[in-house]
Amino acid sequence: MAEIPFTKTGPDTGPLHPRPSAPRSEPPFEGGSLPRLDIRQILLCIRERWIVSTSLATLVCVLLGVWLLKQPKVFQASATLLVGRIEKVLGNEITNVVDDSVGGSKNDPAFDTHLAQITSREMIQRVVASFKPEEKARILAPWLDKDAPPLSDSQTDARLASLIADNVGVVRQGSTFLVRVSYKHREPAVAALVATRFTECYIVYLMDRNTSSNDSAISFLREQTEDLRKKAEASERALQAYREKTRMVSLEESQNIVVDRMKAISSALTEAQVARFAINARLQQAESIISKNSDPLELASVTEFSSLASVQSQLDGLIAKKAVMSEKYGRRHPAMVEQERSIQALEKLRGDLVRAALSTLRNQREKAVENERQLQEKLADAEKASLGLDRLAVEYNVLRREAETNRATYTQVLGRLNETSLTAQLGNSNIKISERAQIPTFPIEPDPKKIFRALGFLGLLIIIGYPVGMELIFNRVKTWTDVERYIGLPLLSEFPVLKKLPDDKLNHLVLQDTDPDAGEIIQTLYSQLRLNSRLDAPKTLIVTSTVPGEGKSFVASNLATAFAAHGMRTLIIDGDLRRPVQHRLAGAPNTHGLLRWLDKGGRSDGPLAGDPDLGLLRPAPNLFVLRAGGISRRISELLESKKLKALIEQAQREFDILLIDTPPAGIFPDALSLAPFANELIYVVRFNYVSRPQVHRVTERLRSTGLELPGIVLNMMPSGRGSSGYYSGYGYYGSRYYASYYKEEQLAGQSG
Repeated sequence: MAEIPFTKTGPDTGPLHPRPSAPRSEPPFEGGSLPRLDIRQILLCIRERWIVSTSLATLVCVLLGVWLLKQPKVFQASATLLVGRIEKVLGNEITNVVDDSVGGSKNDPAFDTHLAQITSREMIQRVVASFKPEEKARILAPWLDKDAPPLSDSQTDARLASLIADNVGVVRQGSTFLVRVSYKHREPAVAALVATRFTECYIVYLMDRNTSSNDSAISFLREQTEDLRKKAEASERALQAYREKTRMVSLEESQNIVVDRMKAISSALTEAQVARFAINARLQQAESIISKNSDPLELASVTEFSSLASVQSQLDGLIAKKAVMSEKYGRRHPAMVEQERSIQALEKLRGDLVRAALSTLRNQREKAVENERQLQEKLADAEKASLGLDRLAVEYNVLRREAETNRATYTQVLGRLNETSLTAQLGNSNIKISERAQIPTFPIEPDPKKIFRALGFLGLLIIIGYPVGMELIFNRVKTWTDVERYIGLPLLSEFPVLKKLPDDKLNHLVLQDTDPDAGEIIQTLYSQLRLNSRLDAPKTLIVTSTVPGEGKSFVASNLATAFAAHGMRTLIIDGDLRRPVQHRLAGAPNTHGLLRWLDKGGRSDGPLAGDPDLGLLRPAPNLFVLRAGGISRRISELLESKKLKALIEQAQREFDILLIDTPPAGIFPDALSLAPFANELIYVVRFNYVSRPQVHRVTERLRSTGLELPGIVLNMMPSGRGSSGYYSGYGYYGSRYYASYYKEEQLAGQSG
């Protein structure tokens, strides 16, 4: 194949010149978590597997539909119960009070109770017990084997109870007072019989329950009323006996009497003390006047003795008269003597009166003291009586409160007894049958409309769910959508499985004519790489994959051949020092190469192509191959050595393109270690070999190093799975026209 001329855009030793990338059909992936399935991916999954999913859905729906339509017919009959409003008894009067708890809200507790009771185990047992033997046999007939031995009564009842529990249904009709009881059976008459029997048995059940509960409640209330009556009478008698014992008509009245008496005695005692103080003051004043020989009239005023003042006046008159007579008569004159006698008699009378006044005051003082003492004794007695009443009040109050409590409890329970008795007489149940069950005409099962709707939904679910499920379970890279939508990188090319070519013909497809179509794929990869790359030569590329066996060495060898065919000096370095492959693709031994050069000192004085230790192979013009030169386990030390760095820098100066074939980046870190020496990375993915998350995780790790990733090469595509055979590099739609063009050209050549 002739070389295609190529002009470099810069000097060999100059810096790399980035250029704008070619427009792409979709924006590049911005990293982050792996994209999830969107509507477009779901549609693509369905399109890829629509034949299998449609066939599976059709098969499942047909088989299931036939089976459902052949099921025995089932009839449903319904009876209706009317839940009436209840009149409540409030206090001692009967008032029409609507029970707002029934018929109000959608989720009503009262209706929920009825619904639960109708389908309860006790209710089902009542319904079973109400059937006659022939009715039981008729109900169980469709489910019994004719050749089976007859069932016992207990087995029949148990089987019938289980059957009824599975097929009975009860529901409230909207927000009305109606409850619908329905039953499903294979015979329409039996369905109507069981539904009606349920309503009848439920009404009987409510009446029995209400009667039983009312009778037990009334009996209990009567016993309690009698006990409370006796208890109230006993407490009343105890209170009355205590009153008679303590001679207490009323505690409050007795306490009021004692308090009034204490007030009166206290007031009298105060008055007596004041009187005693006044008498004592007069007596002391009189004694002071006598001791000082003061004016007798003053003494009379103090003692309040009016006769003493009269005697003193008479005595003063006689003394004055005597003084007048003494001027006229002598001492011994009879008139004077008589006058003297009168004066002496009055003086004696005055002395007697003074003594009598003092004696009177002393007597008054003694009486006042005695009166005060008596009042104090009475006050003390009254206080003792008050304290005694307080002590009696403790027990009295206990007895009184007990009597009042017993009396109030007795009155309350008696009223409740009267209310319950009256309520029981008003009615036992507020539920009645509104409509009996009618024999149904048409079956409810199987319902063709429901079956077809369900099968349609199931078929749609299978058509969508099967491809999506298979895609989620088997999430390996298989198509260009996996590469561009999930991994977020452009698809550079799709290599088919080249089974017809021997291994020694796979490394230089561009230079050979054994398979022109395969060589055209390499040229397409080269073209796509130039379109997607933002860098021109000289540059260094790393070729790697996720795991071994994906064909990265094959792609690297042929891509290097394509670069060389376009006139660029290309060096491919076998960087997989664990499992080197490039020497086998070149058909040479692995005796010379990188490891030998490092062992010999790692120095190159001249061009690399002439170094004997490196032993560069030249399988084609402008193409050089640097073998691994052996196998080593000290990979990290070698990759980080300064000698290797100097070697790569010299190679970058001497060659236009460096292609480094590294170990799988999903297992070994060699590609990351060599990333600082490279500009771009070509990632090879084998068809249906590795999972999308695994590829995405590795490519994201490689992106973090700053490497440019122009795209992914999808290798070993089966026949018919690619975009259009070998011509995948032109995009999904462009490849179809490209393949069509070459087919027309081949037909024209054959006809010519």
